[in-house]
Amino acid sequence: LEIGQISGYFSNLIPIIFIYIALHEFQEATSQKLSYIDGINIGFRATFIFSALLVFFLYVYNTTINPHWIEALVDWQRKKIIMNGASDDEISRFITQHRQMNSSPAQALMGFISYTALGVVITLIEIPIVKLRWKKTM
Repeated sequence: LEIGQISGYFSNLIPIIFIYIALHEFQEATSQKLSYIDGINIGFRATFIFSALLVFFLYVYNTTINPHWIEALVDWQRKKIIMNGASDDEISRFITQHRQMNSSPAQALMGFISYTALGVVITLIEIPIVKLRWKKTM
């Protein structure tokens, strides 16, 4: 669980790479400098596909691969807040809230929303980079 707290950040590399490759390949396939409209179109489509795949993976993970991870996470977090001197009422509220936030539907919704937003930002950052690389190679 401790490693999972850190390794989750590395999952952000996937859309960065995925979107960059999609933009770059589109530019190479058309043999033209990427326009902002085409970049937004390609980046947003790649983002949507990635987000949908993520939601599917989270569903499979939560229901098949590791269906008990939420309880293990709640127990691990509960021990941490007990060590920090939380009251019984605070612990109870935390456990209820944590279970709701990490339910499969909540994870699917938040995963889709957060990775879509991240993909939009990544796309808007990567379009000028891909365009600049075209200038350097031509």
